[in-house]
Amino acid sequence: MLALSLATVLEEVLASGPEQQKNLQGNIRDLDELLQPENLARLREVADVFAFLAFHPAADAAVTDYVRSGTLADDSGPGVLALFTLDTPAPVPVVVDDGSFSAWLDLGGGTHPAYRMVRTLFADGFVPPLPGVLFFHDLASESGAVYVPLGRAETEDEVRTLLRRVFALAAAEADPDNARKAVDRLCVALRKEHVDYHKTRRASLREWLVEAFQLAAERAGDIVGVVGLLI
Repeated sequence: MLALSLATVLEEVLASGPEQQKNLQGNIRDLDELLQPENLARLREVADVFAFLAFHPAADAAVTDYVRSGTLADDSGPGVLALFTLDTPAPVPVVVDDGSFSAWLDLGGGTHPAYRMVRTLFADGFVPPLPGVLFFHDLASESGAVYVPLGRAETEDEVRTLLRRVFALAAAEADPDNARKAVDRLCVALRKEHVDYHKTRRASLREWLVEAFQLAAERAGDIVGVVGLLI
């Protein structure tokens, strides 16, 4: 499986637009500039829903094995762009294999970028059960997100089964015109299917994404998506 930085994906989406935007490709170096709301809105050309898998490569072996297995693109489907943190920058496609994530194996739960990224979205000291997957319907808004814990899935196959189920629900409840409505609808759908979930506080997802990139970069890593869905 190949993975590519979300920053590169966004640059390529912008470069594929009107002629006046073509000069942006390869020239955007300021992350804050790249992640402007009007730019993030263009990511809807790639997917209707964005999912972020938060896991520790050592503590959450079942999720790590699942990501390494290479079925993530097929399991998420064309409507969902699944993202995760990788332990190396990926401005060009990077192979995700048995050696991936090894640079972060010794990181504690309190310092792992993915864990920290999830915790910042919850208020009042609430610590969400990890590992898990966050679902966003609009990265340019303050609609908030839905978090589904994956801790009950103890094997790679159980992780795959649960993720296929929630990916399908997220895609079915997507609403390109109303992100908040999509979040509420997904919560209702998860409750009907007896899937545990937590709703995040309403926060600027743009600010969250900037901080997430910074947290990954602190550990010489990146936020990536699967190439098969992107190029």
